[in-house]
Amino acid sequence: MTAASTRAHDGGMTSVLSHAQHYAGVLRWYWRGITGADAYERYVDYLRRNHPDAPVPTVEQFWRDKYDDMERNPKTRCC
Repeated sequence: MTAASTRAHDGGMTSVLSHAQHYAGVLRWYWRGITGADAYERYVDYLRRNHPDAPVPTVEQFWRDKYDDMERNPKTRCC
């Protein structure tokens, strides 16, 4: 069976699933960006690009330092 005949056989379901997976990935990326869940990954990328010799903190240490900094310097909090 060829790929074209498989697509015809499944009624285009493969295409629908492919689009759904794509949009789910976009939504996940967007949500992680809004909530800051991707902060560690972005920080590691920044370190590797701009300071390749700097040690990369663990995920736990990154969040500990980030929340400590937020407590010391409240900028965007309401309270």
